This record gives sequence, structure tokens and C-alpha cells, in this order.
Amino acid sequence: MIEQSLFFLKNQLNNYLRLRTNSDDDKVELIPLFDKNGKQQVSSLAMTLVSIEEERVLKNQNLYRETPQGTIAKTDPKIMVNLYVLFAANFGDDEFGYRESLKFISYVIGFFQSHSLFTPINYPDLNEQVAKLTTELHTLSFEQQNNLWGSLGAKLMSSVMYKVKMLAIYDDNIKMDAPPITEANLNS
Repeated sequence: MIEQSLFFLKNQLNNYLRLRTNSDDDKVELIPLFDKNGKQQVSSLAMTLVSIEEERVLKNQNLYRETPQGTIAKTDPKIMVNLYVLFAANFGDDEFGYRESLKFISYVIGFFQSHSLFTPINYPDLNEQVAKLTTELHTLSFEQQNNLWGSLGAKLMSSVMYKVKMLAIYDDNIKMDAPPITEANLNS
């Protein structure tokens, strides 16, 4: 579910960038910033998952639901997660490359400013198991940025982070299945 949601967002952002830049090339890549040998992989705009957080607000959920057959099923609760996604731009080390990097980070911010809610109704490409995705800018302090880039083993690049909220992850394993209660007899 995580991979499908991030791939969906990558495709939506690439479509937006094609309109803004009059280019047919995909600029956004869903890749780690560095390969296993520590070599930087970013050659344009990288989209990287840096953290997953459980959303505890919706921890207590209804474990029972009605099945298409009309029975009541007991399942494990869904785990609601938030994804922290880093967009890092690298279009070269010279002044032109740096300016291009800043321009594309601005495009990312513009895209998510105008597209902060994604539902399967509005976006048929979104997996129907995803009820909705919301995005919000996640600002890091200087210390947090230093820690993030240090843990990634890199020097600071032009970047912006977004929190993608409320992705439900679950295994639809039915633990119990029973017909619904349709009447109650209170006389004993």
C-alpha cells in the first residue's frame, strides 16, 4: 500500500510538472537518495520515504464490519500511518543547476498547495483501498535538518518534506464470521 500510494503521488506530480515545464520528461523519481555504496543517485528530483509514523488518534477502531454476503465479520484493526516524504532536487553543482533545483522545489510546493487531498473519487488512479491521502508541508528545524541529512549520509540539498496522512494498512484476514443479530428476545 505504501509503494502504491507513493507511486501514485509521483505520477500526479510528474503530470503537474509536465504542464508547468512544457516537457515530456519525468522529473520525479521515487528512489533512495543514495545507493548501497553511498553514491548519490539524485539527478533531478528525488522522492524518498524517510519515516513512517503510526497515527494514534484513530487507534480504537470498530473491529466488526458487514461483508458483501450480509454477515458480520471480525477483523484485526487497521493501522493508520503517516508517511514523511522528502523531495530533494539536484540539477547540478553550478549556479544554473542550483537555480533549477530551487525552481523545482517551488513547483513541488505549488503542486501540494493546490492538491492537498486525494480520494479515489477525484483521482481514479488511486487504489480504491486508500480512502484518502492528505498532504501537509512538514517544516524541519535547523537541528532536525542537520540530523536528517547526517543520518542520510549527505550534505544538504534543496529539499522540502511533506507529511502524507492517514494511509490505512491492513490484512483483510477475517477472524470470525456470523450472521447479524436481527432481533432481541428480552423475555426469559
